[in-house]
Amino acid sequence: MKEQLRNIDDRCIESSLGWRLDILSLSAVRYAEAGRSIKLEVEDRPRVNGELEWLVYVPESWIWKSEDGEEPVAPEKVSEILSRIRLAFWKLDMPVKEIV
Repeated sequence: MKEQLRNIDDRCIESSLGWRLDILSLSAVRYAEAGRSIKLEVEDRPRVNGELEWLVYVPESWIWKSEDGEEPVAPEKVSEILSRIRLAFWKLDMPVKEIV
């Protein structure tokens, strides 16, 4: 099945594979899937031409939060989450400069 991304609004992307990215504010996003979520910090930086590009800051500890509590994110899952975040930002026309 080919993945399809759907803009819920100008602050949210949902994937046909079951994940979702919500822009919570100009400084935070939430990635969610399967009833679990993780919050990441972001920062906008203006380019020379005035357009914004984004920095995404990875957390020190990757912890899923859910109604059942917290659990660590599997190390092999981290790169998949980051790729999906980059894809969602692209779909929202918010270019990511760097993930740090």
